[in-house]
Amino acid sequence: MLPSVLGVTIHGTVYDIGLDRLPNTIVVINSTPEQQMVSKNGTFSFSVPPGLYELKAWNDKSESVVAENITASSEGDYVFDLILLPSLETEEALLEEEFDVPGLEEVIEEKPPTQWALWLVVFIVLGWLVYKMSKKPKRIVEKVIEKVKEVSRVAVSDDLHKILDFIDNEGGRTTQKDIRRQFPYSEAKISLMIDELETKGLIKKIKKGRGNVILKA
Repeated sequence: MLPSVLGVTIHGTVYDIGLDRLPNTIVVINSTPEQQMVSKNGTFSFSVPPGLYELKAWNDKSESVVAENITASSEGDYVFDLILLPSLETEEALLEEEFDVPGLEEVIEEKPPTQWALWLVVFIVLGWLVYKMSKKPKRIVEKVIEKVKEVSRVAVSDDLHKILDFIDNEGGRTTQKDIRRQFPYSEAKISLMIDELETKGLIKKIKKGRGNVILKA
């Protein structure tokens, strides 16, 4: 970190769309006079007075460009990382190609139930990054979101899998009371777990008398 000569130090790191540090990047800030540097290792630092600035960065090798505004209202250090998105031509090429997202059947076959939560997080983060960093390839975002929804309907914890297995062993039909007897959980937790399974479309809950009949969907 460089000492603040003019009151404000703006520094950070330049990343590509894969969140890898991007070397040999040109970074410019519209101070007076304008400052420009070639970042060999992907990091940059500028000393400026307090104010509103625009940071620009580009990399000829990756054909990427980014421009972001930053407000330095008072003296001090400001960390501001930049993410270089693909150029318009690169985005159009991505749209013309088939976006290869693994099929749900492949994920189910290859990954055990204990890894469902990790897969769900991966899909959500991937969808958020694509949407947050670039709104242009909308078809890509839509496909990712569809996969996230598809996985979330099936991804369940080990405890929920045990309840599903119990319902299967009962011929696909049981009662909430029988589930409560079978598992060492409170009545409130059993109710929440059943509601979650119903929300995911894995079971159907039918009110009967003072209890509920649970059917495998």
